[in-house]
Amino acid sequence: MTASPDDAAVLSFIEPLVLRAGARIMEIAAAGIAAEEKADASPVTRADREAEAILLSGLRQRFPGVPIVAEEEASAGLAPREAGEVFFLVDPLDGTREFVRGGDDFTVNVALVRAGVPVVGAVYAPACHRLYLGRPGVAEAVETDAGHS
Repeated sequence: MTASPDDAAVLSFIEPLVLRAGARIMEIAAAGIAAEEKADASPVTRADREAEAILLSGLRQRFPGVPIVAEEEASAGLAPREAGEVFFLVDPLDGTREFVRGGDDFTVNVALVRAGVPVVGAVYAPACHRLYLGRPGVAEAVETDAGHS
């Protein structure tokens, strides 16, 4: 079993990571959005896939050995068989339907889960320029700049 990463270190690492993923989503939105349908009939876009790639690459490089359950990988049958006691939970673009419609009610979500409880999390709403961060004893909402990455 991999040692559990320190909560504060995880939060410090995932903050710029979700900002980068959100910036990529907004770049793709500006260029035009095309959606495909997943096996469960839910939409998926290039933005979902590219944001997930940014998040997974960063998390795997910084926290090797910590399992990651990510929406698009799970949809493709690539989720870990057992997430274990400690794992990351990633939804690169929560609210894809709203995103496809051109709305702003969508987020980038990353959480560290320990013993079935989310202990660190970042939720970024790039179209609204709002970032929410939390860990035990700490919760904050941050206004971000429009082009922040």
